[in-house]
Amino acid sequence: MVRFIMAYKSVNSNIILGQSSLIKNYKRTVVCIKEEDTIYKVIAASSSRDGSINFFFPYCKRKDAFVFQHTHIYKGGSQEIKPTQIRREFIIDKECKLSIHKSGFVQLSGNGILSGIEWNGKPKGVGIFSSPLSKPVFSGPTIGFQCWGVNKGFKKLISRKKDVQYIILDQNDFHPRMIEHRKDGHSYTLEFWVFPKEANEFVYEFKGEPFINHIIPNYIHSPGAIFVHQVLDIKFDGVLCIFPLLDPWKFDSDYGFIIGSPGGSDCKYRRMKKEKHLFRLVCPRVNSLPKVKDNPPGLEYKKN
Repeated sequence: MVRFIMAYKSVNSNIILGQSSLIKNYKRTVVCIKEEDTIYKVIAASSSRDGSINFFFPYCKRKDAFVFQHTHIYKGGSQEIKPTQIRREFIIDKECKLSIHKSGFVQLSGNGILSGIEWNGKPKGVGIFSSPLSKPVFSGPTIGFQCWGVNKGFKKLISRKKDVQYIILDQNDFHPRMIEHRKDGHSYTLEFWVFPKEANEFVYEFKGEPFINHIIPNYIHSPGAIFVHQVLDIKFDGVLCIFPLLDPWKFDSDYGFIIGSPGGSDCKYRRMKKEKHLFRLVCPRVNSLPKVKDNPPGLEYKKN
């Protein structure tokens, strides 16, 4: 595979300066946000030998989270999640990871976390069956991550490791997105897009960092716009890139984050329908979340 070093990072990048020798060299990528002179770590990603992608989010001070799986019909604009849409709900008080397996099975897992697939094809804990990574979702991002109050509740980037890629996003890297005009908050949204291995030939290097250009045909905020996404250079067959957005959402806590899965089926043996299932992890737990049960069960694995 060849990756060219380009003269410009833009939608019209077509002037080659040379050929890159650093391609998919990292064990992990840590995505950071810079506010003023301080850099905060918010989320990390790595790949596994079996071709899966793992997302880690240990950087928030709070660990208490609410996890719920719900139905969803995709359409433009913001949508309220009603309690009648919720199919599963749990609480969790420890670190976990979100894994996207090569087959398209997406789940939360970790030390002591209930995970896997039951004999009947249903996920244990929370999980959905989405598109395989060889043919990923193309109409939208695979994973969405939203965070706020990073200067109040997230770890600072103090030192760096040689085998880790650090993507530092400053305020100019975020595209403003107005979903509801009545909102007056401030949050960062990171959309993670996955492209198949054929997209590797379109990745280029600018000032030592990999990028890919992308048109989002159904992007309602700017139809037909071309965006430049930074690529997470982990050892993954396809291309994993990031689209940073600035949203005016306001939350009930001073700091926290939400991570959500792609849409899919709630059973291995059931095809995806127009009404899809997806799950979200919200940290910290707040009373305004759309819970069905007053005391949801824990997501930890219980030994018999």
